[in-house]
Amino acid sequence: SPPTIPGDLTRKCLQLHHPYQKIASDAVDLSSELLKLLVVEARRRAAIEAECDAAVSDTGNKSESDGSQSWMKDSYEDENDNLTTKKKKQKKVVEIRADHISKIAAELLMDLS
Repeated sequence: SPPTIPGDLTRKCLQLHHPYQKIASDAVDLSSELLKLLVVEARRRAAIEAECDAAVSDTGNKSESDGSQSWMKDSYEDENDNLTTKKKKQKKVVEIRADHISKIAAELLMDLS
């Protein structure tokens, strides 16, 4: 299970527009869990976008990266198409950049609304 979002941070986020609003601790806990789910799903979708981007650039159909800020790294293993050979799986590191998150943000927010 991914780490949880601290309750103090969640409370501060919830109180951004209404700083004097009292929020029950159960509501903070539930909101922390929902924020965690949002972050995990955003990371999953951005990782897929980054993998697709890397696959396209590996084939030479895409120019080099635009130098966007890297947010986190995700690794995945290439599957060997030839099942008869027992080569070790190669591990590639794929960076999740801000542009990957931008590409998935609108759809993610619509899905969660």
